[in-house]
Amino acid sequence: MKMRRTIVAVLTASMTAGLGTAAAIPAAADDTKTIYIYQMKTEIQDALEQVCEKYSESHPGVVFKCESASDNYSTSLKTKFQGGDAPDVFSVSGHSDVLTWQSQLADLTGEDFTKTMIDTSAENVTVDGKVLGFPLSVEGCGYVYNTELFKKAGITEVPTTKEALSDDVKKLADSGVAEPITECYMDWYQLGNFMINLGFAGQDDPQAFIKGLADGSASFVGNDVWEQLADYIQFEYNLDTNPSTTDFNTQTALVGSQDLAITIGGNWSQPTYDAVDPNLPVSLMGIPFSDDEKKNDRLYLVGTYWGVNKDSKNLDTIKDFLNWLVTDPDGQGSIAKTMQLIPAYSNIDTDTDSIGALGQAVEEYIKAGKVGNIYYTYFPDGFAQAAGEAVQKFGAGKSTKDEFLQELQDKWTNLSAS
Repeated sequence: MKMRRTIVAVLTASMTAGLGTAAAIPAAADDTKTIYIYQMKTEIQDALEQVCEKYSESHPGVVFKCESASDNYSTSLKTKFQGGDAPDVFSVSGHSDVLTWQSQLADLTGEDFTKTMIDTSAENVTVDGKVLGFPLSVEGCGYVYNTELFKKAGITEVPTTKEALSDDVKKLADSGVAEPITECYMDWYQLGNFMINLGFAGQDDPQAFIKGLADGSASFVGNDVWEQLADYIQFEYNLDTNPSTTDFNTQTALVGSQDLAITIGGNWSQPTYDAVDPNLPVSLMGIPFSDDEKKNDRLYLVGTYWGVNKDSKNLDTIKDFLNWLVTDPDGQGSIAKTMQLIPAYSNIDTDTDSIGALGQAVEEYIKAGKVGNIYYTYFPDGFAQAAGEAVQKFGAGKSTKDEFLQELQDKWTNLSAS
């Protein structure tokens, strides 16, 4: 999935713009059931059509219309519902989107696919104990690093403390690496969605902390995890080679040219790197922001989700299709091989040949149980950008730690009230 600097409903931070071509639908007999899927992951349009055709082969009388769009997806989805062209299955970006569409979503609690959802995915589609969405896939975020540059510098294991990271950066510099570590502090996007997420995901109970922000029982100010993250932001900014002059495009180019050894990112960048060099020696590791090494040795997951229109005339067929994707060997292969996704289910093996080195790293972290959630879909509107801009200012030394944490608190309070 290609990364973008603006959120199109989700982070999915990261999709090719445009409108997909709807799959051809055979002439329908009177008893034909047509399932209309409208989703935002445009890069899987062709593969999704193949998957639907596969299901139709073993389920005569069921046909699909598949349409994909990324730009203005949220607006166009609302227009479809208002104009009487509501899809049967549609993309929802995560928790906030599930809440927005809650009154229109079918209750999928108890369906077979829910038995093997990984925890982070289940968390994002569950409201008041009800499963209101179908997790399709996951992607992981952490530090992208160049394994070959690590090897040349004599680094044999990834750092899980600030001290180890500092030592490794020195080793990389001494070995001749031009940019041992650099973030794109010119852009708010990654800072506001991924760096800031560490402060939420690092809480003992992230959901309780978020609820506490809402009722006033929790605060960024005086919170130990946020204090540690603030210290890490200053530490990393000072460790970086050119933070204030690096934007996303520069960051990506430096990784591709192997001049940059460590930077924040995720496996959605794999196609971009493959276009430069399919054998680029990259992997993913955790970000050592905390005093707790276990928290540092984690990747954080963002998912792709579908919602089901509760008013669909073919609700039972849709549920069968979703369960087929997760429980039937042909369906499992459809997710892992045909669509080349990292499944959000513990019973489906990832097709390692199709997801690249970054995807393989995510899969390894999932299997080891070393993953956490990404919580930007729980933010009030506008907070990710406000937080990212606050990080830019703080990293550059234009605010103190106390001012930085107070700014986060004020932005959350004000945006929640608007």
